[in-house]
Amino acid sequence: MSTEKFSIPIKCPECGQAGSLTWQEGSGGGRDRGGTRTFLFVSEGFHREDGRMPSGDPVIVCNRCDEIQPD
Repeated sequence: MSTEKFSIPIKCPECGQAGSLTWQEGSGGGRDRGGTRTFLFVSEGFHREDGRMPSGDPVIVCNRCDEIQPD
């Protein structure tokens, strides 16, 4: 079974900086179908920090204003 990569647009609610998160689907398809996904990378303008959000997703922070992005 092949896995697909997909991107989700993000926009900082504090300063308006735009970017995207890229994920790869795991076995079983997306979460809505009982599958998993793996975080691959975040676009320029944002960075990942150690830790997890309540959903289990990584903590993503805006480089411009240092705001943690909502889960």
